[in-house]
Amino acid sequence: MSGQRKIQLAILAVVLVAAIFLRFWQIREYVIFLGDEGRDSIVLRNMIINKRPTFLGPTASVGGFYLGPIYYWMAAPFLLLSAFDPIGPSYLVATIGVATVLLLYKFVKDIVGFWPAIIASSLYATAPLIVRYSRSSWNPNPLPFFALLMLYMIYLGIKKNSLKYFLFAGMSFGIAIQLHYLAINLIPIAAIIVLLNLNYRKLLPALLLGLAGSIITFSPFLLFEVKHNFPNFRTILEFVTRDATHGYKSYDLISIFGNFGNIFLEEISKLKGTIITRIVLWGLGLGAIAGVIKYWKDKDKRLAFTLSAIWFLGGLLFLRFYTGQIYDYYFGFMFPAPFLLLGVIIGPLWRKNLAKLIVIAFSIIAISWFLKNEFYTSPPNNIIKQTEEIAEAVIEKSEGKPYNFALISSSNSDHAYRYFLEIKGHKPTSLETLVTDQLLIVCESKDCHPLGHSLWEIAAFGRGEIVSEWELEDLGIKVVKLRHWPGAPSPAGKPAQKGA
Repeated sequence: MSGQRKIQLAILAVVLVAAIFLRFWQIREYVIFLGDEGRDSIVLRNMIINKRPTFLGPTASVGGFYLGPIYYWMAAPFLLLSAFDPIGPSYLVATIGVATVLLLYKFVKDIVGFWPAIIASSLYATAPLIVRYSRSSWNPNPLPFFALLMLYMIYLGIKKNSLKYFLFAGMSFGIAIQLHYLAINLIPIAAIIVLLNLNYRKLLPALLLGLAGSIITFSPFLLFEVKHNFPNFRTILEFVTRDATHGYKSYDLISIFGNFGNIFLEEISKLKGTIITRIVLWGLGLGAIAGVIKYWKDKDKRLAFTLSAIWFLGGLLFLRFYTGQIYDYYFGFMFPAPFLLLGVIIGPLWRKNLAKLIVIAFSIIAISWFLKNEFYTSPPNNIIKQTEEIAEAVIEKSEGKPYNFALISSSNSDHAYRYFLEIKGHKPTSLETLVTDQLLIVCESKDCHPLGHSLWEIAAFGRGEIVSEWELEDLGIKVVKLRHWPGAPSPAGKPAQKGA
């Protein structure tokens, strides 16, 4: 191995160590573990205990339909390896986050060389929003890796004139679309890239192989839909065709690009309300267009510029067709895109000393800003530890007797508590199974008045009276025990019915 090669590997190792540190350091102390994460953990545990994989994934954040099961299938082994500690699936996400940094480095290096690849991957490794979504268990969080892998496979398929890579690209998409529905935007992005760069005689075989690959990894969800008469497909169709009050109605593409692009870069960098993100945005956009025009007749460079430009520019413009409210994680299918494009633009400039100095200075300043605005600037939330302690308090107050459970909260569901109650062997009795003699209530809301509360889990218990209250002062939480009021008929010993 040459000396230069050893130096390059050492520099790459530094970037990867930084990526690993930012994604794994104190991950349990900072991780989010609320109702949604608790719900997923319950599903994953049931898959492991019952030895039966689910064919439905998490529910989408809007629309009322389910995603495919691939995230659950990937996360379940990590929950098992962590001995059912809910931090396990977060290790999966963090591992995939590091792999995304490495894949981005490999992609850019294949296109334009080592130093642009180091710069692009270093910026991606440290960008605050990217880091934040690489540290917690949530189905959209692995999406950047599979989107990047899909585009890399398309690049290799065209570059090496080998159709087999389109099969792998399709398989990557089949996974990506199960992680978040906005990955559907990868279809027109990939289609335009292929049409501009692939020999037309190979378009049909490439399409068929891509379709076959997608079906392979999408098949578990597809089988569920076929068996149950396509309930989610019909819900998705209804959702995308309904009228909406949000979203862009304009066809002013420059305005859409400027607005969406600036929001995207502000969220990634945590640099808001300045002209800097707009300068970077238009620098990327104009650099992409200039590169496509300049290198149109150079097959390899045209491929590099069209791929990175279409992913970035097209990804922003195609969001115009989403009519709902845009959240930062909705950009997940294109998180690596600006970094890939930056690397591709840097490539031809790297031979010029002045440009090299400007790029190095920009990168140092950007990484310094990123590191100054990482998650560790806020104290750890210790939500997993807190939730476990509250669950233990509920178990203690139940006195080993059957109990029903409820949570009063303004913004959370009770699944995280239920997960710990289950794994500790004190699963609460479902009210639909049996109304017991006691109801344990966790109060997260400051103004907590459980008697007469409209929450179904409280109303279905029947008229009750407070037996005891306990303030968990260190946590700012209260646990309340209710029993049936002796002055009214008790529903205990019978199942409660929703809607009754």
